[in-house]
Amino acid sequence: MKSFFVHNESVKIHVLENGIFSSKTPSLLVIGGLWEPAERAIPILSELSSHVVALSFRGRGLSSTPATGYDLDDHLSDIDAVVKHCQLQNYCVLGFSRGASYALGWSFKNQQNMRGLILVDQPPIHSKPGLGYVDFWSNLVYLGVPLLNFMRRRALEGLERDAIEVDFSSRLSQLQIPVTFFVGRNKESKIPSDISDETLQLYTQAIPSCEVVKFLKSGHMIPDEEQQKYILEIASFIKKRECK
Repeated sequence: MKSFFVHNESVKIHVLENGIFSSKTPSLLVIGGLWEPAERAIPILSELSSHVVALSFRGRGLSSTPATGYDLDDHLSDIDAVVKHCQLQNYCVLGFSRGASYALGWSFKNQQNMRGLILVDQPPIHSKPGLGYVDFWSNLVYLGVPLLNFMRRRALEGLERDAIEVDFSSRLSQLQIPVTFFVGRNKESKIPSDISDETLQLYTQAIPSCEVVKFLKSGHMIPDEEQQKYILEIASFIKKRECK
């Protein structure tokens, strides 16, 4: 597994990469959730036999933390730097949680170079943080680890200050690539799914190609709660996108 940095002007973006590019099997670009560094994708990087790339957005993981620049376009510029550096073509994108809103924003502009999109448990909205956002996330502990171990408070403050809401709902029908939506359906989970029946219906009605995979033992945190099924479903999606 390779670990390296990509420069997006003055911002250093940390990247993990595993596997070898194949003209037959599409590469996978993994876009994590709000606080997730590239290291959170190590199970995918390790277990998929295909070429996989994961990044830590600005302010997360080993990436640098600029004082400003935390809106949607700033995050899309981080993706752009990584895609160009890794020379990704005819690739698939996976976006989890808030990362799915970045994945959507990216896909609307770049689907001509993509082979497919996996969205994981996120409404089609790039949300603007509300009051108390910084303190809430700064004090959160997940699986025994403070979130500030993964994401700097300055980045949370940047999101609260810079992020503008973008609702992608009316544009979903513009997606002409295969889309699969992963949704958690365990209502007893400690962190429940963000997806209502109405939101799920919106995806399936607006995107003709949209397939839904339900994770019955998971809430929102599908990558942890059903990790093996998660990876198997990702592998299945990639295999279906192979060139014959």
